[in-house]
This record gives sequence, C-alpha cells and structure tokens, in this order.
Amino acid sequence: MGPEPKARAAALSQNNGIAARIIETWTGALVGKGWQAQAQHPDRQIARALNAELESLVGPLLPLIARAVVRDGECFVRLIGGAQGFRLSVLPADQVDPAMTRDLGNGGRVVAGVEFDASEQIVAYHVLPDAPGTAFAYYSEPLRIPAAEILHIFDPIFPGQVRGVTWLAPVLLKLADYDAASDAMLMNLKTQSLFAGFVTDLEGGAAGFDGDQGGGTVNVSLEPGAMRILPPGSDVKFAQPGGGLTEQVGFLKAQLREIAVGTGLMYEQLSGDLSEANYSSARFGLLEFRRLAEQRQRSLIECQLLRPLWRQWINWKALAGEIAADDAESPDYRAVRFVAPGWQWVDPQKEVNAEVRAIEAGLKSRAEVVASRGRDIDELDDEIAADRRAARQEGDA
Repeated sequence: MGPEPKARAAALSQNNGIAARIIETWTGALVGKGWQAQAQHPDRQIARALNAELESLVGPLLPLIARAVVRDGECFVRLIGGAQGFRLSVLPADQVDPAMTRDLGNGGRVVAGVEFDASEQIVAYHVLPDAPGTAFAYYSEPLRIPAAEILHIFDPIFPGQVRGVTWLAPVLLKLADYDAASDAMLMNLKTQSLFAGFVTDLEGGAAGFDGDQGGGTVNVSLEPGAMRILPPGSDVKFAQPGGGLTEQVGFLKAQLREIAVGTGLMYEQLSGDLSEANYSSARFGLLEFRRLAEQRQRSLIECQLLRPLWRQWINWKALAGEIAADDAESPDYRAVRFVAPGWQWVDPQKEVNAEVRAIEAGLKSRAEVVASRGRDIDELDDEIAADRRAARQEGDA
C-alpha cells in the first residue's frame, strides 16, 4: 500500500474526531500507563537499576511509537550509541524512503527503502536526512543505516509484507461517508430552523411584495422569523427537511458500528455511548477486545521493540565499559521479563473474588495474577512488607 492511505489517515487523525478516537484508544490499549522491565539478574540492586534505566529510556516514547504504529501502520526507531550515551530516535514512516526500490545485483535488492541480501535477510534501511514536508527538508540521497541500528515495528497482514499499513485502511472510506452524512444532517437541522411566514393576496390586488422579480422568476429570501409578502397568484411549496430524522440518527449509529468493527474496537469505546450497554455485554466485548489487544501488545511492543532494544542496549553497555564483556553474554544480563500494563474491569469486586478463588484452587499463581495487573510481584511484596513494618512501628509507639 502506497503513501496515499497513510497521508489520508494522518489528515483524518487531525481533523476527524472518530479517527482521532480510534488512534488514541488503540494507543492506550497498547501502552497504557507504561510497560515494566523485570531484569532477572540475581543481584536485586543491579536488576532494579537496569529496570529503572530502561524504563526512563523508552517509557516517554512509548505513546509516540504506538500512535505512529496505529496511524501510519509502522514506526521506525533508531538506536544511537555514542559518547553522549545511548538514546532512541523515532523516525517518521516516510523518512525511510518509500520510493526507493531497486535491484542491487548478486541477489540483493531494496524494496520501499528496506534492503535485503541474497538470503532475504534485512540488512539495512535507507533513511532520508529529513522527513518529507518538514521545514528544512531537502532532496538528498538517503543514508544507508545498518538494520542492527533500526527497529521496525509493524503488524504484517500477509507473508512477505515489507512496509506497514495504517490501521485505518479498512475504514477510510467509511470515515469520509460518516463525515458527509453527519454534515448533511447538520444542514438539514439548520434548514428546519428557517421558520418564515408568507402573506398572499387572495383578491389578486396589486400590492407590492418583498423580493425581486425578473424573467418570470420571483426571488424571495428567507430569514428566521421573517414575514414575506408574495405577489398575486404566487404560492410557496417547501420540501420537508425534517422527515426521517430518527432514521438518519439510526443510520449514523449503524455506520459507527461498522467503523468500530473495522478497527477492532467496540461501538461503546468509539462513540462513548453507553446507553445500550449492560454488565454482561460490556464484559463480553471487553474480553474480545482484550484478546486482540494482548496479541498486539506481545507481537508489536514486546517482541519487535522492547526485547530487541534490551539486547542492543546491553551490547552497548558492554562496548561502553559499563559492564564486563563476559557478563554481557551471561543470562544474568540477557534474561528479562516485560510486564504489560494491567487491565481495569467493569466490576472489580467480582474479578478480585474470582482471582482469589483461582489462587486458592491452585489454578493461578500470585505472580500470574499480579503480572496481569501490570505489577512486579517482588515490588508488591516489598511494598506490603514496608506497610506491615510501618504498622508495627505505629503500634509500638
């Protein structure tokens, strides 16, 4: 898919409330209040230092990355390590030159700015000096950046897909139609507000009238609350603009439901209309949405962003002398868990009771339940222990 759908999606994200809602809802579902790193280093002080450093590195950029993935269908993150430290640079999708496609010979090729070798492995990305459309952008040959320095996050739809597709692609036309229908309804309501009265001379006298007449045409303007005098023999017939208003509202709701389905959301999430929702339907819908959201969390945020970032970050720390080179290859530094943000439920009391019973029955562990809520069980246990110590100290006092 070319740049046009991405450009349309970007424009809609700025001037269409429904498109903006889709993007923000999915951004919140993917990153929530943030991911947690749980380094598995046996020294808890080192583990916590690693966790805090990584979260401060990537945490502020997570919403930006997720928003780009939803709006543009993909996001490129450049890993930059140097004397100033290790940092991340988020690149606009069109800065990786989508127009660059060529055969390099010896089996190598470049497809939409992504370079493959003869074995079909990605070896480099061709990045423009500036994103097209920016203030200081100028035409120049793209820079060839090794693939090890670029993380490409996108959700492939078919095998062999090279570039991402905006998540708004299935509903771009529907969004335009919805806008047009909504504008037509608004114009309908404005027309209904033009209440005016007309006076006709039943005797056919030669009284003057309000308006212009020329070429057999009578031109009479309408203003709310106005009374107009018509010439003898003239009458006014109006269309009925208010007819079927209830059906029009129902049509718009049906269109909004189709848009929600096309983007993997619930109608209630998209519209904010909870008038037809109840506990059972809301819970069922949220469960379906949560399955899709968790799948995308793992495949996009964890597998394509956080885990590759952790590996490259540890490698850089070894090269920079912050950790020993031998330690960088050990499981102490390589092993890490990532905890996705937790989910809030419609009825927390029922959900907590169900989790407690599952733990008591041996169907779940405390660690699993705590992780599902986006918490680190070690940190939670430390907090509980600190609360108990504080309570004992207050009791002794």
